[in-house]
Amino acid sequence: MSIPFYFAIEENEETPQTGYRYAQLGFGFHEDGTPRLPNIIIPNAPAVIDDRWLPAAAPEPKALDRLAEACGNGCFLDFERPINEVSAVIVVGLKQRLRAKMTVPPALHELCPDADVQIPELLCNHWERYVRKIHAKYGNRWKLEIIPWKKAAQLTCKGTGNGYLQAAECSYRVEERIVTYCDTKASIRNKLAIAAQNGCQAAIALLREYKTID
Repeated sequence: MSIPFYFAIEENEETPQTGYRYAQLGFGFHEDGTPRLPNIIIPNAPAVIDDRWLPAAAPEPKALDRLAEACGNGCFLDFERPINEVSAVIVVGLKQRLRAKMTVPPALHELCPDADVQIPELLCNHWERYVRKIHAKYGNRWKLEIIPWKKAAQLTCKGTGNGYLQAAECSYRVEERIVTYCDTKASIRNKLAIAAQNGCQAAIALLREYKTID
């Protein structure tokens, strides 16, 4: 790959033997405010911290210390819920402890302006134009979240065939009245190369999703 590419995995997930970088899923908090950590920590892997569960109240400083200690290789914040008082305390607390080792979604960048930003791989008509806009906003402080495209649309007439949309950097397949736009490993390599030319520092994808594409 043209830039570092991390595969996000669970602690017991089967992985290829060599030549890959990993990020580890399963970090966060329990509802009682205690840190949620995998039983086995994968060496050299950044942590993926999620908000699957949130405490009813802000966690104690010692709990934040413990979670931060487990993120010595950096972390990706995979927060999907709307930000609230508790999650804001968690984000800011981790920022104070981890500094530049954090990568956050765009919705949290205002709370962590010195962190890298994790940008999703959206379906778009012109990939280079998309990443140029990201570069203009975030400079060289962003990473790409690979979410393999697979989107179907209805056509007004029948047809068959397949091909590649160069501007969008994705493949398409037409069957009857349905066109399906999808990623391949080749299209992802192309998108990563273009992203790298526009300030992207790394990419991350769920290994189980990446395995499903050709």
